[in-house]
Parts: sequence; C-alpha cells; structure tokens
Amino acid sequence: MDKKYEDIEDSQKELSGEDVNETNHSNDSIANTSTLEESSNNESIKSEQDALEEISREILEERTNDSTEKKNKKKLSIKIKDSFTSRKFRSGAYSTMISAVVIAIVLIFNLIAGELDLKVDLSSNSIFTLTKTTKNLVKNIKDDVTIYYIAGENSQKDQVKEIVDKYKTLSSKIKVETKDPVLYPTFTSAYTSDDVADKSVIVVNNKTKAYKYVKYSDMLQYTYDSSYNPQVTGVDVEGQITSAIQYVTSTDLPKIYTLEGHNEAELGTTITNALKKQNVSISTLKLLSKDAVPEDCSLLVINGPIYDFTKEEVEKVKAYLEKGGKAIILADYTKESMPNFSDLLEYYGVKLCDGVVIEGDSNNYMSGNPAYLIPTIESHDITKSISDDNKAVVVPAAKGLQQVDTLRSTLTIDKLLTTSDSAFSKVDMNSSSYQKEDNDISGPFNLGVLATDKYNNKESKVVIYASSYLIDDKMTQYDQLGNSDLFISTVNYLTDKQNNLSIPVRSLEEKHVTLTSTEANTWGTIAVFIIPLMFLGTGIVVTLRRRKK
Repeated sequence: MDKKYEDIEDSQKELSGEDVNETNHSNDSIANTSTLEESSNNESIKSEQDALEEISREILEERTNDSTEKKNKKKLSIKIKDSFTSRKFRSGAYSTMISAVVIAIVLIFNLIAGELDLKVDLSSNSIFTLTKTTKNLVKNIKDDVTIYYIAGENSQKDQVKEIVDKYKTLSSKIKVETKDPVLYPTFTSAYTSDDVADKSVIVVNNKTKAYKYVKYSDMLQYTYDSSYNPQVTGVDVEGQITSAIQYVTSTDLPKIYTLEGHNEAELGTTITNALKKQNVSISTLKLLSKDAVPEDCSLLVINGPIYDFTKEEVEKVKAYLEKGGKAIILADYTKESMPNFSDLLEYYGVKLCDGVVIEGDSNNYMSGNPAYLIPTIESHDITKSISDDNKAVVVPAAKGLQQVDTLRSTLTIDKLLTTSDSAFSKVDMNSSSYQKEDNDISGPFNLGVLATDKYNNKESKVVIYASSYLIDDKMTQYDQLGNSDLFISTVNYLTDKQNNLSIPVRSLEEKHVTLTSTEANTWGTIAVFIIPLMFLGTGIVVTLRRRKK
C-alpha cells in the first residue's frame, strides 16, 4: 500500500516535475517573449527618440539659419542704409539728380524749340532772320496767302525751305505748302509755262487769285569772273518772297518811266533788280514821240543825258511836274553844250558847274583818287537809313551843284549830299593835276539836293544828284556802300510809299573796308611803325629786367 502510495507520490512528483518544468518552460517562454517585446519597445522608443532628436536638430538648425538669415538681413539692411547715407552715395546721387535734371531740361527745351522754332541764326549776314520790313508787311496783310514751295524729295529740307517756313510763324494769314513736281506734275502749269526748277516759289492770294512766280535763280545774286563763269555771291530769298507777297496783296503799285533819246545811261542791274523786288514797274519813255508824260507815271527818271533836250521836251517835263509829278535827275559830265537841260535844272533852283569835282580833303575821297568823292550825308528822311546804317556813299566823276542866286517863293532846296570846303571843280579836263588851278571853280558843292515846288495846290518834288555813276553797277554791287540804298530810299520818298520794300541781298562775299586817304595813311603808319615799335620796346624792357636780376 505504502509502496503503492509511494508510487503514486512518485508519479505525482514526476507529473509535478513535468508541470514545473512545463511551467518553467512556459515562464521561460513568457520571459523570453517579454524580453523580445521589451527589446522591440526599446528599439521603437530609441527610434522615436532619434527621430525627435533629428527633428529637434532640424528645428534648431532652422532656427539657427533663421537667426543667421535675420542677422544677415539686418546687416544687409544696415549696409544698404549706410550706403544711402554715405558721402559717396550722396555725391553720386547728387550727380545723378543733376544729370536727370539736365536731361529733362534738354528734352523740354527741344520740345519747346520744335514747337516755337527757337533757332539761333549764326550766319554772318543773318540769312535766316526775317527783317522788320517783312514782319511789318506780313502783319498788315488782310487776305489769306499761300506760299507754294516747289521741290522734289531731296530739296524739301533745303535752306530755302527753312526761310520760307518762317513766314507762316509771322501771321495766321500765311500758309506754306510743298509741292513735289513728281507727285503734282501739272500744278505749276496754272501759274507759268516755264519749266519750274526745284526750290522755286509761287505765291498766291487765295481771295483775289493774284499770284507771282519766283524763280530759284532770282533768289541768288551772281557775279562773273574773267572767264564769264557765274559765281553765287549773295542770296535774296527773303527779298523776293516778301516782294511777291506785297505784289499779290497790293492794289496800288508805283510805275517808273526812264527817259530815252539823249544817250542816257541805263539803270544798272542792281538798281533794276532792287526796284522790281519792290514791285515797281519800269518802262522807257521817248518824249519826242509823246504828247506828254503818261498819266500813270509815278516817277520820272532822267539818268545822265549826254545830249541836250529840245525846248518842247523841257516843257513836257515841267508840265508833268507842275501837276504834282516827281522826278530824279542825275547829271553827268559832257563836252556837249546843254542849255535846255541846264534851264530845266535852274528852274528848280540848281546850277551845274563846269568841269568835274575834285575833293581837296583826304577824309572826303577814296584813297588815291580825289575824283571818287565821299560826301557828307546831310540829315533828311531820304538819307536817314544810310546814316543809321553808318554807310558811306561814293560819287565818282561828279558835276558840282550850286544853288541859283534867287529862288522863287514857292521853291525850297534841301541838301542831301555835300562836299568839304576844300573841294573844287576841275574845269580843264585835259589837265593831269589834281591840284587846284587858276581857272578851277572853288567849292563847296552840293552833290545831291531835293527841290520842292508848290504850284496851284500841287506839290512837285525833284531830287538832283551830281553823277549817274552814283547808281552804276560798279558802285551798287558793294553792300558796304550806301549807293543803292540811297537811290531806293529816294524812290520810296518820292513815290510816297510807306510800305515800299528795301530788303538788301545777303552777301556771301568777304566784306571790304573802304578807307579814306587819311584813314589809309593812319592805319599804314600804325601797321608799319607803331606796332613793330611796341614789340621792340617790350622786348627791350624784358631784356633789361632780366639783366638786373
């Protein structure tokens, strides 16, 4: 039994041992499982910690970077601020600002100049500047006028066009149009049958349809060399265009008759062109074949007759003048006896002296030629423009004019040009001496006078000059002389035209100085003696001072 119990106990122990072993094995398994789980958890925790650390590092780095970036931005901001407040920046900013202001001013000025035509005429003779004469004429026109500038594509910005364009700035009545003959081949045929050259002008009164064609060649002044080759010596764009405007807008234009039949001198080219430019009509007149001077004669010109008038011709001239007529008479030296012509002059208070006037005062003649007189210009409306311009007048081979002893009460004499008291009239023209001789006539003389006579409430005026050479081309071609201006002024005065034009040709030639004999000697002495002595004296003084040192 006991043994049986022992066997049972042993069996139980064995079972218990097995259970224990199983339990232990189970516990070991559980322990191992827990360990694995714990290890896994630890690894997970470590991984999370690593991730957190990584995130922390990234956040820290980002914050560090942000802080650095902020610091850099702050430094950059400080640098930028400092650069704007630095002396270098202030200097550069000032220069930039000045440059911007200058550029802005230039742009604004160019815009204004483009609109207002603010150009400065730097040409020697003010070729591109319109005169007061033109401005006054254009200001007073009442009709609309169009200036057609005829030019091809290559000439549409020419200097002539530049002058033409200035007219439209003077008055709203003036319009300028360019007509290209290629685009408008038949345009000019309505105004002229000529082949119109480039740069020509046609001026049209839009109301009356009056027009005037101005050739380009008429706007130029030519002289000819010894081989007869033409050379352009002057431009007359303004004179010709202003004349055309006056022509198409005026209803009363003067007409001059020049007397023929006594071997009179022709009017020179310069004077003729100047008169035509003033829209003065010029015709010739032979009194022997006419009953009287024509009624439409505004001015009668008698230019240096060589042969005497008939008594009938003298009476016709007197009859014209007594009705309020006007005349210019230029005397000339002649060997012929001319009692009738002399009677005409004496009727108007002037006596012709024998011979040719010689000037004894070297201040009153051209250097080297006492017969080329430089008269004193007396104060008068006729001579005012010459005096104002300080121009000299030269009168070659002049007859001495003296007032008659007795004047009728209706007649007055005004002096225009006079000689010095040293002048005399050389009677013996075969004499080679410029010295006064016994039979010579003592001066002074008049070389230009105005005779005014009133008859039956009519006022006649006669201007008498001592030589026809006064208006010869040799004398009138020089702008610095006042010969041409004097004659044109005389015409304007006698025709009583306030708006008569007197616009000189703008010379392209070099100007020459006209010296009297005294002036020539004075400047010669200065150039030959005084100036060299000044340099010599300066050299001596400098040399002596250096030696003293």
